[in-house]
Amino acid sequence: MKAVIISIGDELVLGQTVDTNAAWLSEELAGLGIVISEHVTVGDDINAIIKQLQRCGSETDLIIATGGLGPTRDDLTRLALAQFLGKPLQLHEPSFEQIKQFFQQRDRTMPQVNRIQAMFPVGCEVLENKLGTAPGIQGPVERAMAFFLPGVPREMKEMYRLQVKGKLQRWAAAKGVQKVIITRTLHTIGIGESDIAEKLGKMMDRNRHPIVNCTAADGKVSLRINAHGAHDVEALCLLEPVEREIKRRLGNLVYGKDDDTLAGVVGQLLRQHKKTLAAAESCTGGMLSKELTDMPGSSEYFKCGWIVYGNQAKIDFLNVDAELIEKYGAVSEEAARQLAGNARRLANTDLGLAITGIAGPDGGSEDKPVGLVYIGLVDREQVKVGRYILPGERAMVRRRAVNTALDVLRHRLIDIDQLSV
Repeated sequence: MKAVIISIGDELVLGQTVDTNAAWLSEELAGLGIVISEHVTVGDDINAIIKQLQRCGSETDLIIATGGLGPTRDDLTRLALAQFLGKPLQLHEPSFEQIKQFFQQRDRTMPQVNRIQAMFPVGCEVLENKLGTAPGIQGPVERAMAFFLPGVPREMKEMYRLQVKGKLQRWAAAKGVQKVIITRTLHTIGIGESDIAEKLGKMMDRNRHPIVNCTAADGKVSLRINAHGAHDVEALCLLEPVEREIKRRLGNLVYGKDDDTLAGVVGQLLRQHKKTLAAAESCTGGMLSKELTDMPGSSEYFKCGWIVYGNQAKIDFLNVDAELIEKYGAVSEEAARQLAGNARRLANTDLGLAITGIAGPDGGSEDKPVGLVYIGLVDREQVKVGRYILPGERAMVRRRAVNTALDVLRHRLIDIDQLSV
C-alpha cells in the first residue's frame, strides 16, 4: 500500500517557504505502516494540479494534499478537484456559517472572497477546520482515497489529528497492513557526526534493524531511530534498547528527544533547580533571550537581558571597564567575564550568561578571526569563560553561538544537579 503527499503552492516551488508539512505527514503515516512512495510539489496552476491528481490517483492508494484552500485567486485546489471529478461546486451552509463566525469572533466583517472556502465538489466530504477558515475535503481520486488539507501547518496538523488519522487507522487495518514504523529522535550537541559514528560504531550500519540515521544543523546532531513492527508494542520493544544504548554511549551529549528543544530543556533545568538567569548579548543581538523566552513560563527563571552591541553600550549599561575594552577588546575572555558577572549582579539573579564575538563577514583579524566567540557564565560558585571558533556565514555563527551558550548553561546545571545528589 503506497501513499503520495502533494504540496501545493507557488511559494513552495519557488523556495520561498520550506515545506514542513510533508515531513510531518510522512512521519505520521509511517507510524500507521503506510509507505510514502513520493513527495510531489506543484505550483498554483490548475492544470498542473489536475495532472498530478490523474497520475497519483492511478498509481497509489492514498493521496494527502496540503495547500491551495484559501480564499484568493491563486488558491486553486478545490477548483482543480471539482474539474477533475467533473462535479460542480456547491455551498456547504455549516461551513459558511462557521467561517462567518470566525470573523465575527474577531470583530471583523467577513470579506465576500471567503465564501469560496465554503464551496465543495458535489459528493465530497467536508473536514471541519477548528482553527481557521479553510475546511478540508475528502473524496475519491481514481483508485486512491484522497484528503485535501490546509497549508497552514497548525491548521493542517489539527485537522489531521482530529479528522484524518482515525480514518486512516481503520482503512489501514481493513487493508491488512501488517507493520507500523515508530521513530524516536535523539538530539545531541557538542559532538560532530563523525565522532558520533565512531562512538556508535556498528549501530549505524545500514543493514541493521532498527536503523539509525543522523542529520546535523547549527552545531546540533539529531539521531533518528526507525523501528518496524507488526504493531506499536513490537516496534517499541525493538526501538527502546537501541535508544538506551545510544544514551549510554553518548551520555550528556544527548540533550533531548523528539520535540524537545535545547532552550526548553535548559528552561526545565532552571525551573527544577529554582535558578534565575540574566543574559548579556553582543554579536547575537538578542537571539539568546528570544530562544529562552519562546518557552511558556520562562518568566519564572529568565529575568532580563541586555543587547549591548557597541562598546559604549557595554560600558554604559553593563559597567564593563572601558580600560579593559581598550586593552583586551570587546571580543575577549575578560570582556565576556565582566558582561556575565555584571549582568548577574545588576539583575540580582543566580546566573549570568554572556556572548561576545565576531559574526562577520567583516571585522575579523589574524588574532581574532570571523567566527571567534567568547561565552561567559557566572554563578555564585564559579566563573567560566570559553573561547570558540564557530564555522559558517554570519547567520550560522550567530545560531551556533546561541546553541553553544545554552549548552554551556545546560552542563553547568547538570553539574549542580549531580553535586546535590
